[in-house]
Amino acid sequence: MAAGKPLFADDGVSVVAAEDGVLTLTLDRGECRINPTSIALLSRALDAVEQAAGPKALVVAGTGKFFCNGLDIDWMGKHPQGTASMIESFCHVLARLLSLGCPTVCAITGHGFGAGLFIALACDWRVMRNDKAWVNFPELSLGMRLSKGFAELSKAKLTAAAIRLGVLTGQRFTSSAALASGIVDAECPEAEVLPRAHQMALELLPTNLKLMNFKAESLTKMKIELYTDAYRALRGPHESPPHARL
Repeated sequence: MAAGKPLFADDGVSVVAAEDGVLTLTLDRGECRINPTSIALLSRALDAVEQAAGPKALVVAGTGKFFCNGLDIDWMGKHPQGTASMIESFCHVLARLLSLGCPTVCAITGHGFGAGLFIALACDWRVMRNDKAWVNFPELSLGMRLSKGFAELSKAKLTAAAIRLGVLTGQRFTSSAALASGIVDAECPEAEVLPRAHQMALELLPTNLKLMNFKAESLTKMKIELYTDAYRALRGPHESPPHARL
């Protein structure tokens, strides 16, 4: 757990608030595969982030070898009837992260496959470990397809060239390749990933950007307008559409 005031902690997922206004949401669940348990934990962690007083910024980080090793294929195999609702719930979490009313930085501290990459893409900025870490779209090698939410989130955050290479070849991107493709914004050694992400988040605090009349709800609305198709797809067909597109 990062240093600071604990706001949430349960089963390997925690949120702490540093005195400088940067919150850190840490995923410390081994491979951190996405299943109903991890989704519920992420949702509760985001509750804590949303309820924290501002001005604030958020860092999302992992621990160890994996940042997040994607959807829990074993769980899906044992619960085929629950897979669709599980993925829908995860997409709702991604929509919340995508539209969060504060700056967000993902510290990709290990491998980020599939759902792990989508968590990173839902954040505003990304810093990646430069050794023994890859990000990729594994669907091709798993014989799966991209859900509409995952596809629209990818199109909202990545170039067509990066998507073509990542999705249609299943390439595992090193940090340097991810940086060159615009998937991440910075790369650094493992020990520097979290401090670098924290510093980036600190610099993005509304007070440090000298945003005199900053309102969290305005930032949320702007993110929804910037990423309208992704937000709609992640929220599902029953979501009321945003009032504007940019």
